[in-house]
Amino acid sequence: MKHKILMKLGLFVLLLGIVSSCNWINPDVNISPNSPSEVPMNLLLPSLEARTAFTIVGSSDYTRVVSMWIQHTTGIARQSQIEGAYIYRAGDVDNMWSAMYAGALMDAKQIILKAQADATKSPHFEGVAKILQAVLLGYGTDIWNDIPWSEALLGKENLTPAFDSQESIYAQIQSLLDDGISLCKQPDEANIFQLDGDIIYGGDVNMWIEAAWAMKARYALHLANRNGNGAYTDALTDAGKAFKSNDGNMFYYYSASSDNNANPLYLFMQDRGDIRMCSTLIDSLQHHADPRLSVFALPTSGDIIVGTDTIPAGSFYGAPPGEPITNASAPGPGIASADAPTQLITYAELEFIKAESNAALGNFGPARDNYKAALKASLEQYGVYDETWFTAYSGAIDQIPDAMLMKAIMTEKWISLTYRTESFTDWRRTGYPILSPNPAAATQEIPRRFPYAQSSITYNPNTPDLGAAPLYKRVWWDNGTPTK
Repeated sequence: MKHKILMKLGLFVLLLGIVSSCNWINPDVNISPNSPSEVPMNLLLPSLEARTAFTIVGSSDYTRVVSMWIQHTTGIARQSQIEGAYIYRAGDVDNMWSAMYAGALMDAKQIILKAQADATKSPHFEGVAKILQAVLLGYGTDIWNDIPWSEALLGKENLTPAFDSQESIYAQIQSLLDDGISLCKQPDEANIFQLDGDIIYGGDVNMWIEAAWAMKARYALHLANRNGNGAYTDALTDAGKAFKSNDGNMFYYYSASSDNNANPLYLFMQDRGDIRMCSTLIDSLQHHADPRLSVFALPTSGDIIVGTDTIPAGSFYGAPPGEPITNASAPGPGIASADAPTQLITYAELEFIKAESNAALGNFGPARDNYKAALKASLEQYGVYDETWFTAYSGAIDQIPDAMLMKAIMTEKWISLTYRTESFTDWRRTGYPILSPNPAAATQEIPRRFPYAQSSITYNPNTPDLGAAPLYKRVWWDNGTPTK
């Protein structure tokens, strides 16, 4: 074998000598057909969608961490046990920060530039890219507050971009969504290239338009503690223009047949597996015999001793915050199977947005109707709708006093949006569900944000100084006056 390799190397050197003696060099010899210098929009778009779904929205560094703080899950060992006890440092968010700016937002920028060029003008590509830019900025600012944007993505032209205020970022989010809607409404003949490579909606621009209205509703509602009733009325108006069933759910789909394209929580559990479902969530599901219990959690893998009682294997049992019960219920198939989709926004969330807004405005009858519609949508989304159970639960909703309705809506939303970062935003905005801090944590206060990335702190002097306790600094919209 070695002789054959050496002979081939000798022939290759001889060939180089012949080519050199002829003074001829192919100018394309160093260009790989597998690494084109210009990537077309239909290849950039799936990259943008994958990065948005996997490394930002469904990220283990983001969703897993806040799921422990919001008590959907509990860290039981190593990294997760530490982070679940509210120890999360600047270096821990470097990968996510880089993935958002150097990865997803840069992909979106490249699509927009190509879609605006005369030779490749394609408003549908541009519209989708702007909608995803808005989504990314929303996730970024909700966890970091002020972030670079107006001076970001300029490369060597500006390596130390300014940090824009969260208030201005929210204005940009709404502007980008408005632009995305307008661009996606352009006729097909206005596009040199038709929307292709779209994993989320398969190139259906009408679905993108409705998803953009859903996002507008979400981000209008986030400002309720700043804008008061105006935020609720805006959210209701925008939600009314969004999709009307689970058919519009904004999902990024994975494959059950390949770990190269699998759900991020599934991969985390395969690789490390150091989280279990939290008792706060499991107890809430069991209290109402909720049919989603087996969707969100797996049965226990062995007997669990609790005081003098034994919880037999095959039961559903959550690990309380700070208690490393290794054989407690692991994440279930609805959120942790290989092909469980990343959920960017759903019909259930839209109905909860309407329910909260109507309750805040004193429209208690419509709020109850929205509450029921949201619950039904969640059950149907996970394939566990039970008419008898739902009818009984709906009757209970009708009996909730008006003064307690907001608490009930937000607590049910927290259940329905299990392992979704939106629950962390909701808890900060409203104070619901009512949670007690992890008793094993040194600081008996649940964090309210992430620290800035260490790379930004080190290399960009414009990075805000959050002081000694960055996790407890409030973002701009979290001004401490939740509506209850």
